[in-house]
Amino acid sequence: MAIKGAGIPLVIAKSFARIFYRNAFNTGLPILVAPEAVDGITEGDTVGADLATGVITNHSTGATFQADPLPEFMRELVAAGGLLPYLKARVAG
Repeated sequence: MAIKGAGIPLVIAKSFARIFYRNAFNTGLPILVAPEAVDGITEGDTVGADLATGVITNHSTGATFQADPLPEFMRELVAAGGLLPYLKARVAG
């Protein structure tokens, strides 16, 4: 939650501990595993990602990288803001 609270919209890393991976999505923080992107992005670069396709674009250099796309359910968790808001919306809807 601290990462989201700091205004970071996405985390890209070479790997994640399983508990961090689950907790990230439970709080609505999208994360992508992309070792090549980590090596190809430097501080100050502007980066975008398409969670449905897994394509990460370094807008500063034009380079693109491929991560595994997020399944629809996980994208829905992120869009809802995390597991609790997702469940509340499903119960109310």
